[in-house]
Amino acid sequence: MKKIIVLLIPFIVMFNSCGDNGVEPEPQPGRRDYVWTRDTLRTDEFGFQFLSGIWGSSPNDVWVIGDAATYVNKVWHYDGSKWKNYLLDQFATPIQICGISSSEIWMVTTISDIWKYDGTKWFKYTTIVPTGYKRILFEDIYGYKNNLYAVGIAEKADGDYTGIIVHYNGIKWEILNTPQIKEYFTNVLFLENGDVLISGQNILEPQEPSRLYKLKDGNLSLIRKSKFGIFLQILNNKMYVGTDRKVYEYKDDSLTEVINLTGSDYQGGLWGRTIKDFFSANASWNLGHYNGTDMVNIYNAEGYIIDAQIFDNEVFIICRLINSIYYVLHGVLK
Repeated sequence: MKKIIVLLIPFIVMFNSCGDNGVEPEPQPGRRDYVWTRDTLRTDEFGFQFLSGIWGSSPNDVWVIGDAATYVNKVWHYDGSKWKNYLLDQFATPIQICGISSSEIWMVTTISDIWKYDGTKWFKYTTIVPTGYKRILFEDIYGYKNNLYAVGIAEKADGDYTGIIVHYNGIKWEILNTPQIKEYFTNVLFLENGDVLISGQNILEPQEPSRLYKLKDGNLSLIRKSKFGIFLQILNNKMYVGTDRKVYEYKDDSLTEVINLTGSDYQGGLWGRTIKDFFSANASWNLGHYNGTDMVNIYNAEGYIIDAQIFDNEVFIICRLINSIYYVLHGVLK
């Protein structure tokens, strides 16, 4: 099961600085004077390619992953000057990535496998499948040292499925004993030692397909439903939820509206540094930017905005053209 695209972007929505929890000063309006370049990450032209996840420890250490028809097009690394494809030593179907440091990076797949990078090489760390099911189709992963979560669906041989949550405690990955919910768990995000937020998609309820859940003390509870996508983000050590063209701060079990983007071109997404400096997917294939005052279109991506990694002075954004060709949009502040 690939990511579900709504309007301009899929439900893969996170800043992707996995475990980055530093406190920043009072946010200042973000700059918009970027110099943009495009890099197409493809060694050969054979078959499909679905780039879906990005993470980096610095602008000189960025990973982009996704499934592809040939193994040479699945995993890429940027060293600050050029992109190079990394060849996995086993078959994999990568979908999302999360790093603790440059020597501890995790990657989930759509065939039950979880991979790890130890600073030297990628290797298959474990394969996890619940009893009675044939596989887990992972969608997302996020966490901190010795405390990571991955979500997706567990699928049976007859096509039946349930949302699934697995947890890593520093020793092993285990499936959590949560209620069976016929939904696609698509995104997981949390502040260290805070509530775990999980977004879901219920394709059986077209009027309110999107769901927001809280996982706390092993209990999963529904917080909100929406007819639009639900986007999770950590900005300046605060948790935010974007939905219904509004941005909410999540704190103390409640959502407080902080930005109303109704009437703008905003469609979804919250990739950024602070609540006054984040990017979004906007109407007409545009990359949007909010600086605390207004939402404007700053670049026409000519297709879908998939995922992004934001640094102090540089941004890396996975985009997909409407002809299904993927590229990485690299922006550097002047």
